[in-house]
Amino acid sequence: MQTAKWWTGTKEAVFENIEIPERFGPFEVVVDERMVKNYAFAQDDASWLVDEHGRPAAHPAVLSNELLFLFYSVYDGNTAQGLHTHEDLSFHSLIRIGEKVTLSGQYVATFTRRGKGYVVMEAEARGDDGRLLIRHRGTEIMRVRAADVVGRATASRPSRVVTGEQLDVEPASKASFDLAERTPIVPVTKQISQEQMYVFSWGGRGFSNIHTDLAGARRSGMDRTVAQAMQQVGYLAQMLTAFHGAAWITDGHLSVKFVHPFYVEDEVTAQGAVLGSVDHEGRRHLESEVWVENQHGEKTAVGWAHAPA
Repeated sequence: MQTAKWWTGTKEAVFENIEIPERFGPFEVVVDERMVKNYAFAQDDASWLVDEHGRPAAHPAVLSNELLFLFYSVYDGNTAQGLHTHEDLSFHSLIRIGEKVTLSGQYVATFTRRGKGYVVMEAEARGDDGRLLIRHRGTEIMRVRAADVVGRATASRPSRVVTGEQLDVEPASKASFDLAERTPIVPVTKQISQEQMYVFSWGGRGFSNIHTDLAGARRSGMDRTVAQAMQQVGYLAQMLTAFHGAAWITDGHLSVKFVHPFYVEDEVTAQGAVLGSVDHEGRRHLESEVWVENQHGEKTAVGWAHAPA
């Protein structure tokens, strides 16, 4: 079990080097106050949580990037030029501040589409008592020149489409099965700064990429930096935590596709529309259509979420 600087891999991050299955971890990480404050700054989310005993606690979303970057334990993150295309996250428990958590994951599949190589990772984090905190399944295009892909369609049109339709009513602040279909959810609006992108994408750990700095962006043919897709996931999680309350933290599920770039200094709004009741493993959940939209009215991320009401 490794505990410090597990992100120092040396293998070149190219599609041809990927092995299936390829395991990462387990690694131990302490979720201390500094980690939580870094996440709060990067996401512009100053909300603090407490557990059932009134002790300071963190949202499991603070570990979302740790799970995404687990492959840095084997691969050199400075050679990675992938683009995140799809993210599935489930939340299961608060994290106590100071708790030592265990991260583990593996590459489970690869495939090619339109000449691009994709890789799928599954990962999870567990608390010091073994309880599940957060589970991640992400798909990335591995090793592309970002400028050749950003802003262009890379997949066939799905059978289910996020329409963004909402009733012309006051947005709902609390989840309820009594809400009418297409009731809007109280939105969350953010404007991303380069400093926030730098912190979120591990610039402070020595990584230079399309998110952290202009030099990294230019190496991939970009003329400006692009916000990491997982930051949009965080905005949606903030909106859905406010909407569902504790139920989102202990049984929230989010599936998102990233469809348009989100650039430095862009203003984006996480939004949602209630769809109705769905069955999840024998439990009744409230499902919503969710998306992130920039200041030009372009959707940058689209998907669905569900949790108990």
